[in-house]
Amino acid sequence: VVDATACSGLSENELSVVMEAVQQACQGGLVSCGTANLKSTTVPCNPPSVIGTLGRVLLLQTNLDDDSIEIMQYSIAEQMDHLLYSENPPLKQPVLISMRNDIPLITDDNFLDILGSIVEQEVQMYEMTIPLPKHKTTHTSDSSFIPSLNLKIDGAQTIDEFRSTTFWDTSSVLIFDGLLSSELRQVLLDVTLGREDTKDDKNWDDEKKGPNPERWIRGGLLDIPDEDEGKEVPPGEQPCWGLTDEAIEDLCFHHHDAIEEFEAILTDLFPQFIVTRLPEAVFGSCVSPLTANAPTFGDIFDFHIDGDPNLTPPSPFQDVFGRYPNRIAGKPRFMSCLLYLNDEWNEEEWGAPTKFLDIPTNTSYEVLPRPGRCILMDQDVSHTVVAPNEAAGKRPRYSLVWKLILHPKEPDQDMDNLAGGRVWPEPILFGSATP
Repeated sequence: VVDATACSGLSENELSVVMEAVQQACQGGLVSCGTANLKSTTVPCNPPSVIGTLGRVLLLQTNLDDDSIEIMQYSIAEQMDHLLYSENPPLKQPVLISMRNDIPLITDDNFLDILGSIVEQEVQMYEMTIPLPKHKTTHTSDSSFIPSLNLKIDGAQTIDEFRSTTFWDTSSVLIFDGLLSSELRQVLLDVTLGREDTKDDKNWDDEKKGPNPERWIRGGLLDIPDEDEGKEVPPGEQPCWGLTDEAIEDLCFHHHDAIEEFEAILTDLFPQFIVTRLPEAVFGSCVSPLTANAPTFGDIFDFHIDGDPNLTPPSPFQDVFGRYPNRIAGKPRFMSCLLYLNDEWNEEEWGAPTKFLDIPTNTSYEVLPRPGRCILMDQDVSHTVVAPNEAAGKRPRYSLVWKLILHPKEPDQDMDNLAGGRVWPEPILFGSATP
């Protein structure tokens, strides 16, 4: 037996559509489903401990065992995906549906609190808001936190459906040339190359041989959702270098002092936000929160985005926070951080910039890979790696990439303001960014 016991954030029509999907799933599993005891409100449940949640929750009580619950939840998820992703979807936003056999007594006074606790548990279970490490004291006035370039790109009139308003939206690309010391850059390069605790890789001459195949593999660069997985490489082209699975695991899940130090710098850079790594709850295990690039002459790259909260696949993160345009007030902001790691790089002869595409005008802005330079960019900015020129030989252009989420600390917080009270240079409006 499955009984709907509490619901928040859904209109009467939406609740009817969702319950029909639940009933279809239950019928497929030969399980009866009822709503006689349902307590419902159109008011979303937004626990104060997690800012920016969608608050659309449906609680189902059942006497099924845990294995049967898992099967039933999978069946319900299939039905819900159809409601959200069909040609004319009846739902615009997802619903967090929780099926449990250990529910406390539901009353008119406590059901919103119980639904809010379910949201909190979902966030904790999928580690959605684990903050990056931080220093004991925050150096908020450090001049290194002032970008050398503040670029706005890809402007568009955007709808905020949560507030029934439209606003002028642009994506940001920030360049910092003093955010990390030369010493920290060197150690991060050693960590990326796998030579932090060994001298073996230092005997590998990557200027003559290219990336070390013990650490890098052709076709290993998968830092975006794997929609193109299995795609054949055209004749005459070669897949680019990416880290091996073992190297990715080392970067992401083993402790490295240098990575912790730089993550603390990112926390200092954005004290007004809770800065986290991209959790697996967004895209699954196919997209790691840290990765690295090693383009060489002859490699081919395409423009792509790293992510967009308005286009995320069905996921626990989407159930909790919903689908929304990046940068709207009070919602987590998706950003990426890129560090250029080479000891030296001749920009004029060897090239290999990162290009950012302004889609409405089909024009691009190039950022040169200066050693130690840091780029912070919105994940929904179209960008591409450019392979080094022939003059670079087999020399790779190394970079280390973080996928980040900036969470608000206050309801309705301005997520477009990244300066955090510091005086930053006026933005350069590129392409369509001029309103």
